[in-house]
Amino acid sequence: MRSVTAHHTLAPVYRKALRTWRPVILYFGSQHCPACEMAGPVFRQIAEAYRHHANIYMLNTHESPRHPNVTGAPTVLFYKDRKLLKKLKGIGTEETLRADFARHIGSVKPARVKRKPAHDLAWLRQTFRRLCTVPRATERLNRRVCC
Repeated sequence: MRSVTAHHTLAPVYRKALRTWRPVILYFGSQHCPACEMAGPVFRQIAEAYRHHANIYMLNTHESPRHPNVTGAPTVLFYKDRKLLKKLKGIGTEETLRADFARHIGSVKPARVKRKPAHDLAWLRQTFRRLCTVPRATERLNRRVCC
């Protein structure tokens, strides 16, 4: 879906938010909307993984300026390079919303799992005790050659 409204007809707040090289996602919801109350936590959970890869805004329809593409709540708008790529009325299922995020932002690598250390402290101490430094090695060699 291409943007039907021209960029200059948007409120200055939205024009400023879209002035970036990163993808922008605008979520419009309302506190008094039962669908928004259910969709908000799902949207937050999915958006958390993408917060470093896109600018994500959750806006209240009663407090923010009117957006020409928002006719109801909840609505999600996906922008890239100041162009509207997709408009969702409602968020659908969790899987479809996750797929839309991945399609418009790209896949995100899962968080790295912390690995258990390969060696414990006892092993490290024993290794350091056996470690041969240059003066100590020459001393040992001299003892072996003499005897």
